[in-house]
Parts: sequence; C-alpha cells; structure tokens
Amino acid sequence: MPSYRSSFSRLATTLVATSISCTAAHAAESGQQLPDILVTATAESPGVQRLEGDQVRSRVRSDLSEALSLIPSVRVDDTASSSLRQGELKPAEFSIRGAAPFQNRITLDGASIDSFLDPGRKTPPGVGSVPERTAVEGHSQALFINPDFLSSIEVLDTNISAREGGFTGGVVRAETRRYEGRDSFRISHRRTDDGWTRFHVDEAQAAEFQDGAGQYPTGTPGEFQPDFRKSSSAISGTTRIGDIGLFAGLSEQRATLHQQRLASMDFAQFAETGQLFSTGEPQRLDRHSRFATLRADLLERDYDLNATLAISDYSEDSFLINFLDSDFQRDTRGINLGINHGRRLGDSRLDASVSLGHSQNRRQATSDELNNYQGRNFYTEGAFVGSFGSLANEQYTAGARLALTTPLGSEEQSLSYGGELNAARYQQVRDRSFTERTFQPPTPLGLATGGIPVDEHTLFREVHYDTGTIRFNNLDAALFAELDGSTGRFFWRPGMRLERDGWLDNVNLAPRLMAGIYLDSQEDYQLRLGANRYYGKSFLSYRLREREKSLLNIRQRTESYNPDAPLVDVDPDQEWAYRQLDTPYDDEFSLGLYGQVLGGSAGFQAVLRQGRDQIRTQRDPDSDLRWFANSGRSDTHQLDLYWHSAPFHWGSSLWAVNASLSWMDKTTDATYSGRSGGYLGADRSEQQVIFEGERILREELPAADFATPVSANLDLVTRTFNNRLIATNSLSFTNGARQLRRTGRDAETGLDEFAVTRLSSALRWDLSVEASLLAGDASPYLKADIINVANSRNAISAESGVQLFGLGRQLWLEVGYRF
Repeated sequence: MPSYRSSFSRLATTLVATSISCTAAHAAESGQQLPDILVTATAESPGVQRLEGDQVRSRVRSDLSEALSLIPSVRVDDTASSSLRQGELKPAEFSIRGAAPFQNRITLDGASIDSFLDPGRKTPPGVGSVPERTAVEGHSQALFINPDFLSSIEVLDTNISAREGGFTGGVVRAETRRYEGRDSFRISHRRTDDGWTRFHVDEAQAAEFQDGAGQYPTGTPGEFQPDFRKSSSAISGTTRIGDIGLFAGLSEQRATLHQQRLASMDFAQFAETGQLFSTGEPQRLDRHSRFATLRADLLERDYDLNATLAISDYSEDSFLINFLDSDFQRDTRGINLGINHGRRLGDSRLDASVSLGHSQNRRQATSDELNNYQGRNFYTEGAFVGSFGSLANEQYTAGARLALTTPLGSEEQSLSYGGELNAARYQQVRDRSFTERTFQPPTPLGLATGGIPVDEHTLFREVHYDTGTIRFNNLDAALFAELDGSTGRFFWRPGMRLERDGWLDNVNLAPRLMAGIYLDSQEDYQLRLGANRYYGKSFLSYRLREREKSLLNIRQRTESYNPDAPLVDVDPDQEWAYRQLDTPYDDEFSLGLYGQVLGGSAGFQAVLRQGRDQIRTQRDPDSDLRWFANSGRSDTHQLDLYWHSAPFHWGSSLWAVNASLSWMDKTTDATYSGRSGGYLGADRSEQQVIFEGERILREELPAADFATPVSANLDLVTRTFNNRLIATNSLSFTNGARQLRRTGRDAETGLDEFAVTRLSSALRWDLSVEASLLAGDASPYLKADIINVANSRNAISAESGVQLFGLGRQLWLEVGYRF
C-alpha cells in the first residue's frame, strides 16, 4: 500500500519552495470580479452551471456539496448540517436530478475522482450501528478535495453531451487554480467550537445529547456531539519557473470530540430521569482531513499542456460501545495524477487526457479478534472483547480520453467524435487474519445469571477469516459522436454514445438529442428541448460478496454446553450469489427557456428523469440467499428557475445577486441515507403497499431523502471601500419537506403501511464578512462567517415523533495573509 504521509511530506516541501519563490505582489481583484461564488450559465451552454470566483463557497463544511448547494438541480444530504453532529469532517453526499448520490461523475482537472468500491455502504453512528466483518464503509468520492483550491466548478445536469458517460445524475468538473501571470501567496487558519455554536435538539433527545451518548447498549459513538472543536488551515501559492506555471496548495481540517465509551444499566437513574443507561468516562476521538495538490501548466505555447497531482488523506477514530479493546480507525485515502493536452490540427481541435489513480477505504482495528462470553453480563462485565478486525477496499485506475472537433464546411456545423478507455483493478485486502469466537458457560443457566468467570467458559464456535486478497480486473470503453449545427434561428446537437460496461459485461447505446430555436433576431432568448439517456456506474460490491466465502473457515462443537463435544468443520453458508445485471440508466426529457433579464442571465427548466434497472438487493426467505437484481426504479419531476445578475454599482459599492428556485417531486422504492445505500436495499419496487389509505406500488412512494420539494437560494454579494470590505448575505429556504415512515402492516391485506410526516418550512440566513487590514495588494485579513444569524429552529427530518434540527447560530473566525 502506498505511503500517503510520505507523499504529503514531499508535496509540502514543494509547496514551501513555491512559497519562498513568490516575490511579486498579488494583484488586487478587478472591480468586476466577485470574491464569492459566481454562478453563470452562458447562452451557448445554458445547461452548464459554472461556479467561479476567488472563494468558491466553503463556510461550514468546506466540501463539494456545500459549494454546489446553490445549483437548483442539487440536493444535499439532510443530516450534513444538523445540530447533533457538528464534529463531522467527512464530505456530505449530494444528488443531482434525483439520482443516487454515488451516480454522479466527478472529475478534477479532467481526471475522475469517483469511487467504484462500495459507496453505498455507510455506518452512521447510533443504535446497533457497527462495522461489518466483510465490508468497509465507502463514499462516492475517492478524494476529498478542498474547494478553496479550485478556480471553477462546472455542473452538467441537463442535455449532457455525448462526450460524457458513467453517471445517471450529473457531471461535476472541478478545475484547480493555476498560474495567472503573477506570483501569489495565501495562508489562513479558521476555527469554531461548541462554545461558538447554538444547538437545536428535540426535547426527547435533549438529555442524551448533553451526555454526548445515546441510550443504547451497543453501536458506534458519534450520534450526539455536544463537545467538539474544529479548525482548518491552508497554505497555497502560484509562481513561474521557466516556462512552467505552478500552483501548490496544502490544507488540513481537524476535529476533536469526546464520547462515552461504556453504557451500564442504572435502574435508580431510570426511576429518576427515564434514562436506563448511565454513561462512563468520555474518550477523546480525533479526526483529520488533509488535501494537497500541485498543478503545472506549460506557458506561452500554441497548444495546451497541464498536469495535476492531488493527494487526499481522511481519518477518524472510533470504537464499539460496551466492547472492550474495540478501538479502530476508518480511513479514506486517494492519489490522482491527470495530464491534459489540447491543440489545433489544421481546422480541427484535438483534446486528449490521461489519468492514474489509487484510492483506499480502510478499517484498521487494534484487535484482530472478537470474543463473546455468553455467561457474562453485557453491560458491566465485558461480555464482548475485541473488534471486527482490519480490512481494506482498494481501486487502481488508469484512463485515457481522445476527442476531435472538426468543422463541416462552415462555422455553423461541426462534428465531435472520439473515445475513452478506462482500466481498473479492484481488490479487498485482509492483511491480518481475523477470528470471531463464541464461548459458552457450563450450563444454559449462566446466560440468565451472568457473572460466570471467563476461565469457566468453553469455546463453542470459531469463525476465522484468512489473510488474503480478493482481486478483480476491469476494462470499460466508449465511443461517441456528436453533430453540432444551426441554420437561421434553429440549432441542434444530436449525438450517440456506445459504451461497454466491462464489469457487468454489457454493451449500451446512449442516444443524446438537444434542439432549440432562438426567439429573437439578436439571439438573446432561446427555447431548448432535449431527450437523452445516461448509463450509470458499476461497483466492486456487486461481485465481491459471493467471493468472500473463499477466505472463511468455521469450526463448531456438535453439541451446545458440552465441552467434550468435538469441534468439527462447518461449511460456510452460501449467502450471496452473483447474477447477470443490466447497467442502470436514466432517461431524461427536458424543456428550457433562457435569456437576458434585467441585465442578468435567467433560465427556466422543466426536467423529467426516469430511472430504470436500478440495482437492489433481493433475498430468498427460504434459503436466505441474497443477490443483486435490476428491480429498482424512480421518477423525478423538477422545475428550475434561476437569475444571476451582472455586477452592478449602487452607491459606493459593487453588488451582485444570484437567485434560484427549484421544485421537485420524486417517487422511488429506495432510500440512500443511513445504511440502506440504494443497491443495499431489499425492497421490490413492484410490491404493493398501503400509503395514506391507498394501495399503490412501492416505487410510487415519495422519496425519503435527497428530494426536498421546494428549495430556494438567494445570495447578495457586496464589495466596498476599494474592495477592502466584502459582505455576502445568503438566504436558503425549503418547504414541503416530508419524512416517509413505515407505520406497520394493514390488518386486512397484510401489506406494509406507510405515511409521511410533513415538516414546516425552513429559512436560514448566513452572513460572511471579510476585511483587509491594509490598503494595497499585500495585506493580512480577518473574516467572520455567521451561520444561521437568526438562530432559526429549522426541522430537517422527523422519525418516530423525533425531529432532527438544522444547525443553530454558529461563528467561524478566520485570520490570514495574502499577496
């Protein structure tokens, strides 16, 4: 396994050298450039939302989902900014156009940073939430990037070109900052903690939250985080060495929280407070997220050539409540190299890119065994000792893409064509064996009495997981062609993409069509129609489950509570079987109207997405055999309205406004938050259920997550005093949010019954103020971010009568220097 810390050391050395060489002054921002997020949708490509500016929004979480929250088509995980878990550092998941959060294509300078391992596998803290013996928690992103190091982000969410594939949601293209003709340097540090935060907690959870521990006897800690510290430090700079322009950046986020390790039954406390479990001494848990990047651009050539190296290292401490010697660490690490080249070939344009990457999701435990002493009290006497062992999922990727654009006799017609090839090695690595043992007391009576000494127990069952690697190789390929043309007021872009999904052994044909008309002679207003198909990604977990049996050995006594009964080998049950799968896809139908309004760009979009052949887990109740099947589906209707002003002067200040409004109605049989993960869900979409008294199909149920019906955003950016004072006011509004819940079974039909809890509207006002302390180009600066200025009590979800509230008022302070 590669050494990421040594890679960080080498990159940090490069960054220091870069910083020392930065001698020229950093130019002041021009009067027309805004420091905060600037959303644009050009007339030539209104289906592309572009975020750019000196500070792509990163106030609370500093992740991609926060930066993309202004885009109407994006929905972010509801729990990402809850009051309960403010010590979190891991990036929040996000959905585009109602698709699964792991079905977006994300690139950094042209190189994919998607995870193809097990992104739907989650272990959220809470009741009974513990790691699995043969699975590792995943994430949709293989690298956790720092948005502060980005010059722009493009989101493709409607009428996406045939050049793009490997998604059913959308495409996110992030571009690293680069040398812009002058040296620059920036260093910053920001922090917050529980003392600068107001929490909103449901009264039913208030006591547990203050204790920092839930009322449950087992699970992983972290559901409640009242005691936390968070900070973020970054250093970056640009310079030129010969003909090469360099950008280098290094950042680190840190969080510290305290969680109770043991929970014991306390009947006296229960009689007084209603809380059955009293908590033990708190334990400190550390988390960090580091990101480093180095970009090099060849300057002053008649062709483009650049390369980007990016390294990410995320880690968090954890343990199992009431398990002794159960500490473990969860890591997500990645490294990516991307090289891009573009040039003219006569009248044609050639664009080529290659990329190499490696990422790893790993659990590293202090103990490689788990012993269960059934005759001991679970709450006070160490019935469980150990953890679930160490395990890692890894991917090695290599990709190449080639695209040519050739005019066809006139400037109004061009043909784009090309292809891509992506090779991958996926593997699950167990470099230390793991053994799980069950020990029984001499008689069954010991199960009820507890307190049986350890040395009086006898081994009954032993499950041993050998060291070894389960390895797969994969090769995906694609060809595409696209015609871009116009005549008079009409324009069109038909295309076709032929893809080979090597992982599922499928060949898929994805037609793309966009056509429109300019509504005026100046071509300021246009109407667009689109019909497109997008095929999604496939993951290691689809084939991994049935191969796990090869490393499993089981011994068990032939008779319970008889230490003289022989230990015999037991054949591992066949729990998983791989069956042929089709690649999931989304069909998209869209209508859009775009133009200039009040000096800014505006757009209205109506989009229908039909998700089909979505992958779910199936189970045979008789044999307990499980397999993945194409049994899921979804339908998403979305209306988007946006307006982005051009910068304008009013009084002595420069202003800009970004506004968006989105309505969504989504039906599906799946959820994606929690542990279900979409493809891990075991429900069948064609099953009938009872919803609010009516008999419907499960696929017709309203979506339970990533589907807030009404979402509105308004950003007002103000610059004054020669750009020395910058204020950003942000308003976020949601309405119609609903929480789906199962209420039981219908007595007459035996079908599952569902209902929804409808939440009140939520309004949040955030304020960011930045002040440069000196006039001129080089200056220290102070920045304050106030989240939820009005301290509004906003419910974001509800379950079993308990509401989850968004973050209350929170203060972040930042100090830095730049030139």
